Amino acid sequence: MEQVIQAVRLQLYRDNLDGALELLGAAQAKHPDPRYETQIARIGSWRAHLASPGAYAAAYERYYRATKCRPGWTLLERQFRTLLGWRTRKIVRRTATHPEFRLLERELLPLAPRAVLDAGCGEGRVTLALAARHPALHVEGLEVTATNVAIARGLNRFPNATFSQGLIEEAGARFPAGAFDAAYAFAVLEHVADVDVVVRCLLGLVRAGGRIAFEVPMTELVATGALPDLEPRDGVAGHVRVFTAAELRERFGRYPGFVLERINGVWRAGRYPLTLAPVEFGSYFVAFTRP
Repeated sequence: MEQVIQAVRLQLYRDNLDGALELLGAAQAKHPDPRYETQIARIGSWRAHLASPGAYAAAYERYYRATKCRPGWTLLERQFRTLLGWRTRKIVRRTATHPEFRLLERELLPLAPRAVLDAGCGEGRVTLALAARHPALHVEGLEVTATNVAIARGLNRFPNATFSQGLIEEAGARFPAGAFDAAYAFAVLEHVADVDVVVRCLLGLVRAGGRIAFEVPMTELVATGALPDLEPRDGVAGHVRVFTAAELRERFGRYPGFVLERINGVWRAGRYPLTLAPVEFGSYFVAFTRP
């Protein structure tokens, strides 16, 4: 059993809840044990917010409101810097240097796009950077939480950027089919209840010949010793799955113009047990053409 538990913990540190549950399910089927059942129930409860769109939206709203709206001097300073436009200028300057942003521009500029969708925009950092650097381009930021939409709107200084609240899965009721020349979703697919539904919605919103891009975590880790147990903050797991290069090729490689890039990240050892080491750590950037 300990060998199975250690394998499960490795998947949890990779943020791969689906993989952890698969290991436990297989072990329970082969050697039934109430301890496996306990672990399955415990880890499954971390995914409770995926039960419905309302539960998903509410969980993320609680999280962002708690982390970004806590009263105090930090909040007051942030609001002051936002009011003066300092935060917006800093966000645009920094975001423009990020490798995933440069890759996104590489994919977008040959299209000479007029309208682009940032699906799951968070505070709108990429939306704002695109709008600032490309004034002829309209960028629509779609975000599930009211807290992040309010922050993004407060930061916005660009007439060609707009922000709205909503789920990607329901965006088809908000925007006409083919309304965008391109769409991207950075740090989104690892969160959602159903990847296929999100991808299908974006395919419907982008015109034929447009580009779709994703960025997802690259978290290939190896255990060098026993791993301690892991419990997510507030009992809710933000990331519920991981992707490998092979899985991304299998899922998206059939689309024309498919590209897959690895972006190396910075391994912060203090965030992980000493008995965990990176094999590949950072993110994957994927792009393809909408047929």
